[in-house]
Amino acid sequence: MISSYLCNVLNIMIMPSKNIFAGVGIRSEFVNLIYDELMKREFVSYADILALYCGRPKDYYHRIACNSEPGYGELKKAFPEVLKALEKACPGSIKDNGLSKGKAYRYIGESNDPLEQERKAVVQKSVEDYVTFCKASAGILPASWFSAFFENTQLLLDTNRESVNGDMRISSSMEQNLTNIHLLPVFFKAITNMQVLQFDYQRFGQEPFTLTFHPQFLKEYNGRWFVFGEADREPCHAYNVPLDRIIGEVLTVKDIEYIPAPKGYYQQFFNNKIGVTHEKGAKVEEVVIRSKTEYQHGLLLTKPLHHSQKETLPFGEHDGQWYGEVALTIEPNRELRGKILAYGQYLEVMEPLALREQIKEILRKQIEQY
Repeated sequence: MISSYLCNVLNIMIMPSKNIFAGVGIRSEFVNLIYDELMKREFVSYADILALYCGRPKDYYHRIACNSEPGYGELKKAFPEVLKALEKACPGSIKDNGLSKGKAYRYIGESNDPLEQERKAVVQKSVEDYVTFCKASAGILPASWFSAFFENTQLLLDTNRESVNGDMRISSSMEQNLTNIHLLPVFFKAITNMQVLQFDYQRFGQEPFTLTFHPQFLKEYNGRWFVFGEADREPCHAYNVPLDRIIGEVLTVKDIEYIPAPKGYYQQFFNNKIGVTHEKGAKVEEVVIRSKTEYQHGLLLTKPLHHSQKETLPFGEHDGQWYGEVALTIEPNRELRGKILAYGQYLEVMEPLALREQIKEILRKQIEQY
């Protein structure tokens, strides 16, 4: 058995020419997952890693072929890379189960983290890259947000200097000089510190009212920022406040206990919808959309309307017509209707019938205006 000290020395002196942890994307995710599982000192197979990555039961790929999954090609590259790096750092530290089918590997080295130096190097480089990006991203982040979190730092001084000298290298088409954009860090800190806030809120065309609010989540959509939380009026949960509708000062309320959101609540809340709107009575259902040109179909595939979107019919000739189809598992709302309408005559809603009728009614009213 190789000693921990010798293993670390070898790791530093015989460093692989390529750091297996470097890079981004699926391969990098697989590398980290494989390494973490091997460090548990149990037998690990390709099928085990793929099941973990895809969120499947552990024995899922014992019954179904691994190569049917997207990403398997990257797994086939990543697994040998990790084994090779471990063998190079600590010779004799990898043992296989001796099977030709269903082969698995086990780490038996003495060190509990033989590639620690390589991982640290990648983390350090990532931090340095992030700081560089933060300086450049002043063209993306609202100025008030950037200033609030980097106040009195050399980073802010350098960024301001570069801006004055015209050396900025990145920008956004999204307008960041929005009403009340300076409240972004206020609400972020309140969420972090679990503070109850009170402010006056005025919906469009209505009288303002005072709202006692437990901020829980910030979301940007279509160039507008919203804060979600628990409110002292209906709907109490996931109450939606656009920052630009807040009037006057935002105060901290100290005599009311803060109500946090359940873990994962907002991830689930937004998972099946586009934008920020939940319409009364709306439910998650399958939406089938037909594209009328090959170009628009390709655009849908490269810029999906929603993460659940799947191609159900490739573009081509079907029953004497040329079209393709995609399906979304989603809660229909005005944001979804807006995205569909933005494609004009090139998209047609096939299902559900209720959404199809809504789109038809919007178009009918538009035609009447002309």
